[in-house]
Amino acid sequence: MDFNDLTEDFFLGALVIPARNGRFQAIGSLEDGTISVIFAVLGTEGLSIISMRSASAAERKLL
Repeated sequence: MDFNDLTEDFFLGALVIPARNGRFQAIGSLEDGTISVIFAVLGTEGLSIISMRSASAAERKLL
């Protein structure tokens, strides 16, 4: 997995839910499989990616 693989299309197709500390979690698919991304919104157009990992079984069931 590489942060460069995260595109606008990933976020448009992902399930985005609130996470802790004002952050968000995006669960979606990449070529490698289903992943979970924790991010924070920066202003109106920016995102700060905090972590990216394979989605757990419970997270995959949400899709």
